[in-house]
Amino acid sequence: MSIDLLVEEAIKRRKIFENLGLHLARIVEVIKRLDPEAEVYLFGSVAEGKYLLSSDIDVLVVTVLNPGLVLAELWRNGVEEPFEVHVVDHHHLELYKKSSRLIRIDGPGQISS
Repeated sequence: MSIDLLVEEAIKRRKIFENLGLHLARIVEVIKRLDPEAEVYLFGSVAEGKYLLSSDIDVLVVTVLNPGLVLAELWRNGVEEPFEVHVVDHHHLELYKKSSRLIRIDGPGQISS
């Protein structure tokens, strides 16, 4: 990988982190169109405040829908690296709650721990 590509990737990631709220709001919007009852959480190093620009942005989607359907719709709407989306049902949410800090994302500017 050339230096130019590395610099481009670093700039792209920096812009995503600087506008994280907007990107998360877009993810919530796509998810809620599919399943209005779905829940969306931020977790991992970003939720813990221990991230680097090279970190993934871990997003947890809790829904009754098929994970493949949810991921395909997110991809169609431009959700890609550095977002790492995990799609689970409510039973698996409890496992994440036990092992991770979860920050619920309800929409634009609506983030709660």
